[in-house]
Amino acid sequence: MSGILISYCWVRTAYAALLNLAKHKYDVVLADSSTIGMSQMSKYRSKFIKVHEFLNQKEKFFNDIVRIIKQNNIKMYLPIHDETELIAANRHQFPNSVYIPIPSLELISLANDKSRIQEFAVKYGVPCARRFPYTVVGDLLQDIDNNVKTVIRLRKGNSAKGVFYAIGPQKTVASVSSVITRYNCTPERFPVVQEYVNGDGWGVSCLYWEGKRIAHFTHHRLREKTSTGGTSTLREHKPNELLEQMAFTLLDKLQWHGLAMVEFKYDPANKQGYFIEINPRLWGSIHLAISAGVEFPYLLYLCATEGPQAALKYQASCTVKYPWKSRWYLGDCIGSVDRIKKIKFLEALKCILPGGTDTYDDINWRDPGAFIGEILYYTSGFLRTGSTNPIKEGMVG
Repeated sequence: MSGILISYCWVRTAYAALLNLAKHKYDVVLADSSTIGMSQMSKYRSKFIKVHEFLNQKEKFFNDIVRIIKQNNIKMYLPIHDETELIAANRHQFPNSVYIPIPSLELISLANDKSRIQEFAVKYGVPCARRFPYTVVGDLLQDIDNNVKTVIRLRKGNSAKGVFYAIGPQKTVASVSSVITRYNCTPERFPVVQEYVNGDGWGVSCLYWEGKRIAHFTHHRLREKTSTGGTSTLREHKPNELLEQMAFTLLDKLQWHGLAMVEFKYDPANKQGYFIEINPRLWGSIHLAISAGVEFPYLLYLCATEGPQAALKYQASCTVKYPWKSRWYLGDCIGSVDRIKKIKFLEALKCILPGGTDTYDDINWRDPGAFIGEILYYTSGFLRTGSTNPIKEGMVG
């Protein structure tokens, strides 16, 4: 068998990639430390192989992946989550016959550092929210006005993990001090403190190949799992030329390679965009793009195996749907609990009721096992940790 390997496959991002690649008749092998998950219980998988957890057993995980590639004649390996950085650091240890279409370790490390990537953006004229630099936490007392709302971000994190909010200098200092203590942040890893900016969340997703843009897709977040932000549960395809040009500027200057989702806040009243971060791997809402007609996983495969011209030719043959919405239903159900706790019953009801979308990230009537696997994964995680969104060691910091 000559196929494609996907790791960290329990999550809906991997499931979207599995569906897209299986649609084109490729054998997709799955690797994960859990036997429960969306892709693990999908009828479209070719094979599932259990591996060690990459966050706390990196060497064993890496050895597992190399062994799977050799034993299963894998043609392309697509890491889905934070294991991407580990794979990039050890790319030279893989067989030359396997394609691993991810950015370099230098690019991934830069994108994953929320402080350095914002400094890079400012250097090239891409607007960011005002930052409050400090070397001693107490310095913030002098810089922040009493009514200013601040956002505190760990240098590394994903979704809403590692993001905190405060109002005024005293509460900001207290929050920053608490975060530094909780996550054992050394001075060079102190969290980023910025002024909160109004606006909705947007994402400009791109495929670049050796610095050249192959495809892009823009979405507007309509609802998020928690009221303070994080993972979107309902979003729409909506072009935004201002944000797209900002994203292209960043990725062009970076000479990007592979997939990336550039995240922004956009204030429609002032028509002002603010760069937030770059996600240097597959993103949670990727099913929206794929179902709308921009098949990022397949385009990535074409670039790796046949060259970028093949991907450009295929994309030119596709019709991109607009308007088009996608929804993560289980995420909405989980998010309804947050709304109920805050006495926002109408919002909670909107989260629970089905409909209001063109497609779902997780409900596929031709493949019901995937949705069952997703429910079982989140349920087992909640029973084990008491949280539907647990932070594992090494995930943030």
